Amino acid sequence: MSLEKDRISSAQMVILGLLTLIGDMALVYPSVMAAGAHEDAWIAGLISIPLGLATVKLMISAANINPNQTIIELSSQVLGRWAGGAVSVSYLFFFVIAASTYVREIEDFMCTQIYEGTPGGVIRFMTIILLMYGLRLGLENLGRSAQIFFPFFALFLLSLILLYPNIEIDRIYPILNTPFPDMLHTIMYGVYYPYGEMCVFFMVYPFAQKHSKTSRDILISLFMGAIGLNLIVFLSLTVLGPYFSEHEFYPAYILAQRINIGNFLQRVEALLATTWIISTYFKTALYIYAFVLGTAQLLKLKTYKHLIFPAGFLIYGVTNLLAKDIIFYVKGIPPYWVDWDFTYAFVFPSLLLIVNYFRKRFAQAREQG
Repeated sequence: MSLEKDRISSAQMVILGLLTLIGDMALVYPSVMAAGAHEDAWIAGLISIPLGLATVKLMISAANINPNQTIIELSSQVLGRWAGGAVSVSYLFFFVIAASTYVREIEDFMCTQIYEGTPGGVIRFMTIILLMYGLRLGLENLGRSAQIFFPFFALFLLSLILLYPNIEIDRIYPILNTPFPDMLHTIMYGVYYPYGEMCVFFMVYPFAQKHSKTSRDILISLFMGAIGLNLIVFLSLTVLGPYFSEHEFYPAYILAQRINIGNFLQRVEALLATTWIISTYFKTALYIYAFVLGTAQLLKLKTYKHLIFPAGFLIYGVTNLLAKDIIFYVKGIPPYWVDWDFTYAFVFPSLLLIVNYFRKRFAQAREQG
C-alpha cells in the first residue's frame, strides 16, 4: 500500500522540475561557473546543457524500471535487501543534507542582502515553519502552488532582457582561453550541479500522472530552464565582468540592481529576491518531502506526515552545523558537492539500470533453459 495518496499532474511535475533546476542556482550558478572558466563560463554552460539533459534522461530511464516505485523501493527491488538498503540510506542522507543546505542559502542571503540586522536563526526558523506547513498540506497542494507562482518566476526571467543596454561583449574576450582541465571541471559543474539535483524526483515521479510524452515534456522544460540559467551567466559576464561574476556571492542579485530604464524602472532586485526564494522554497520542500517519505518507506511506517515536524527540527540543527560562515559555505562546499550530485544522478541510476538489465537476462536464460 502506497504511503502517498496525493497525485500531481504531469504539468505540475514539469513546473516543479523547472523550479528545482533553477531554484537556488539562479543566484549561485554564475559565480560557480565563472570561478572555473572565467570568460569562457558561458561556453562551459552551453556545453553542459546536452550533457545535463542526457543525465536527466538516464534518471528517467532508471525511474521507469518501475514507474510506480520510489528510489527507496526500487533500490531494494533491483539490488536486494542489503545493497538496496545501503543505497536508500545514502539517498536519504543526501536529501536531508541538501534540504539543510538550501535553508542555509535562504538564511545567508536574507541576512546579508535584505535583513542585515536580523539573527540568522530567526530567518531559519520562519523558513522551516513555512516548509513544514506546506508539506503537511501534501504533495498535491505543492504542485498546485507551483502552478500559481510560476508566472512570477517567468516574469523574472523576462525582466533580464532589460539589461541589454548594459551588455559589453568585450568582457568575454579572449574566447577559449581557459586551460582544458579547468574547462572540463567547469563543464562537470554545469552538468551535475543543477541537473544532478533533479534526483529528488525519484521520490516524486511515481505520484505524477504520466502519459506517453511525459519524458519529452520534462526534457523540454529543463532545456528552457537551462537556457535561462545560462542567460544569467552570460549577462553576469557581459555586464559585471568575469572578475565580479567570480567573486561576488550573488552576482545575479547585483545584476538586478543594474536594471535602470530611464531612471523610472529600477531597483527590481526585490523581484529577483522574491522569485528566488519562491523557487528555492519549492526545491527545499521537495527534498524534505523526499527525506520523510523515504524514511517512512524504509522503516515501513503507515504514514510519513508524523515525521515532518521532527525532520524540521533536525534540519534546523543541521543547517547551523553546515558551515561556520557564508564564505566557507560559498567557496568551500561546491567543489565537493558536485561529486555528491554525480553519485546520485549518474552512478546509482547507472548501477540500477545495469543490474536490472543483467537480472532480466539471467531470468530469461533460466526460463529458456
